Amino acid sequence: MKVLYFYDEGTGIFDHSELVTVDDEFTLPENATFVAPVNGSYEPIHINDDKTAWIGTPKEEWMAAHPAPAPTPTPEQTAQATLMLQMAQTKTTQDKFNAQIMLQLASMKSDTTTVGSTSTGTATTPAE
Repeated sequence: MKVLYFYDEGTGIFDHSELVTVDDEFTLPENATFVAPVNGSYEPIHINDDKTAWIGTPKEEWMAAHPAPAPTPTPEQTAQATLMLQMAQTKTTQDKFNAQIMLQLASMKSDTTTVGSTSTGTATTPAE
């Protein structure tokens, strides 16, 4: 058994391959060859004029014709990103609130300290 490689008769572009039994009665079709395409060739691959080798598209040409698609996030990734943004916004709001409370507490302490220092300092003793 051998692998037979078919190509389009008009363009010479690789079409498909088939596993065939080669015996005394086997006749090679006009649009086929036993010559295997080289691994790593870029499509379209076509057979040369004398049907002895396959010629692939140069990598640079193939890459230019097939640019990598821009990655798009999955719905789960979009939901996770939205939640992370909400958490960051909530943390910012909480940090601002905490800072305001700390300022108010500091202000209240300074007011208490000021009030305590202005007192006359006279102590009264409980009556007996």
